[in-house]
Amino acid sequence: MNQIVPLQVIVLLIISVVCALFSGLPGFLSALAGGFSYIVPTLVAVLLLKFSRRNPELQSSMFVGGEVLKVVLSLVSMLVVFAIWHRSLVFYPFLLAFLGVSHLVFLVLLRVKHYGR
Repeated sequence: MNQIVPLQVIVLLIISVVCALFSGLPGFLSALAGGFSYIVPTLVAVLLLKFSRRNPELQSSMFVGGEVLKVVLSLVSMLVVFAIWHRSLVFYPFLLAFLGVSHLVFLVLLRVKHYGR
């Protein structure tokens, strides 16, 4: 899980630059807001796993609890961004960055080599 966060930041920066080319500064900032709406809860989940590393019984429940907390915090952070910044937020860059960062885990960690076999 520690290796995925720097990779998520790199992907977020790439998506933000591409969105800036198409939507300007509002698209860039919207993409950053979308990506950080997922990266910050991921960092919280990583911290929970690090704190429970020494206790194996606690680690399994912290993994599940961390994932639930990550989903809830992602939804809350998205709602906060929408509530504060709803007039100038560009939705498609926000969504593209959020989905790009969140689904990177599937592409990197869950590599399916022989799909369909």
